[in-house]
Amino acid sequence: MKNQNRPDIITIEDQSFGSHVEHWTLLTDQPNVDVPKWLGQALDAPIMPMGLCTQECDMDDSTWLIQGPVKQPIQLAQVIAVEANQPKAVKTAFPCFESPYKTPVTIERIISCPSNTQAVLGLNLGENTTVYAFDSLYSVNHHQYQKDQTYIAHLNGWAYELEAVAEDEQLIVDDPASIKHHRALNDILAANNGVAPANLQEQIDAWEPKSEEDKAPVTVNFSKMVAYLYGEVLGQEDEAWFQGNVVGKTQAQFMNQDYTLYDVCLIHEDNQPATLIRIATKEPKFADFEIGQFIRGNIWIQVSIYAKKQ
Repeated sequence: MKNQNRPDIITIEDQSFGSHVEHWTLLTDQPNVDVPKWLGQALDAPIMPMGLCTQECDMDDSTWLIQGPVKQPIQLAQVIAVEANQPKAVKTAFPCFESPYKTPVTIERIISCPSNTQAVLGLNLGENTTVYAFDSLYSVNHHQYQKDQTYIAHLNGWAYELEAVAEDEQLIVDDPASIKHHRALNDILAANNGVAPANLQEQIDAWEPKSEEDKAPVTVNFSKMVAYLYGEVLGQEDEAWFQGNVVGKTQAQFMNQDYTLYDVCLIHEDNQPATLIRIATKEPKFADFEIGQFIRGNIWIQVSIYAKKQ
């Protein structure tokens, strides 16, 4: 049965998502040699995740999603085209792993391709907050998604670059318009118990400095800031920049290589639970960040959705 209540869908060509070759380089310096070998090994111990599907007849019979090796902390996913219940060709393949953290989301928008083999989801976390992520289960879930339904999302990311945030990193804002906006916003929020009024922009525009101090440059401390910026290219919004504090750190192994897994605060709005993401890296130069430290960098964000919020 056709899903009449789907989220908004934008269809783009497969190549507009960017190349998974770049993603494979996060795992190996020689993807042309290692990846075909790894994909074969993954098929020796496979699983076929069903995502939100409760029975096989709910699944798209034109593709198989196969992950493996089973029970490994990092797995390889292969989306395989099927005809008459027989595999024909690998449509796409990518690395994936699971995050233990559960984030309630609704799906605002789906950016997909004609083959339904891959997609980037726009996930609404509430409080006007949206995170974009590559859907590792889209080939099995795409018929199931409904707008206005809350799902339990698991967010994880692969690190391209990471760096420590300096303890005293600051920015001096001396542009008069920016100073006015900053001072006005603080005054208005303070007068409204931290809640933005409906006519916030009108009040900001009408605000006037009361003293010379209100006109003085503003010093902004970035060292303890939590921030997230998604990619600007359609279909590549999952390539993101972030800054957040490390709240957990573990180790894993895959194909005889050591990986560091960081649990990081991705979003932290006032009076809201923090949104946590697990980030993986095999780079030794990124392995020494500690719990409590603020880090930032570029990551490829993935999401897996297995359940609706009850």
